[in-house]
Amino acid sequence: MKKTALAAAVVIGCFFFYYVWTSLSELPKLGEVDDFSLQEVSGNDFSVSGKPMLVSFFYTKCPDVCPFTIQDLKKLQRALAEKGIEEAQYSILSVTLDPAFDTVPVILQYKEAFDIQSSNWLFLRGTEQQTREYAEQFNMVYEKSEEGVITHSTSMYMVDADGRIRAVHDMASGNKRVDIEKAADHLIQLIE
Repeated sequence: MKKTALAAAVVIGCFFFYYVWTSLSELPKLGEVDDFSLQEVSGNDFSVSGKPMLVSFFYTKCPDVCPFTIQDLKKLQRALAEKGIEEAQYSILSVTLDPAFDTVPVILQYKEAFDIQSSNWLFLRGTEQQTREYAEQFNMVYEKSEEGVITHSTSMYMVDADGRIRAVHDMASGNKRVDIEKAADHLIQLIE
């Protein structure tokens, strides 16, 4: 009985130490992102330099991962607002992996369907080559079938104000949703 209690105490202690250490320690530097030549679909001038951003990839015909992630990112924005973080302090970039189908009108309609009106949430598209080059900076893997279905990795990326990738988060997949609290904590660390 004493050994079980001691083992439980050690496990709880290790978990507590890990949680405190990872939540208070500086996020690692996982790579760098160069400037990009993608265009924001609204046609507005924009700048993401000087502030952190969450970068996600999507395509409008995606049946599950992308729309669930979009819903969760809206929840993330609300969670950040509740913590006193203003939209001007960070950006969300959603980059289409299917620029051939996802034209500007298609993406604008997609944005409208999700009622996304935030000025800091930018939907980007480029040529096939520009998209591939940008995605490769994140080690984002995707492939389009002849039927137009895109198989893609399900990661999102936190990038600091200096263009360094600092954290990777899972997109929504199946019953597993985006970890809103952890994503909010990481963005807040990059803002402060």
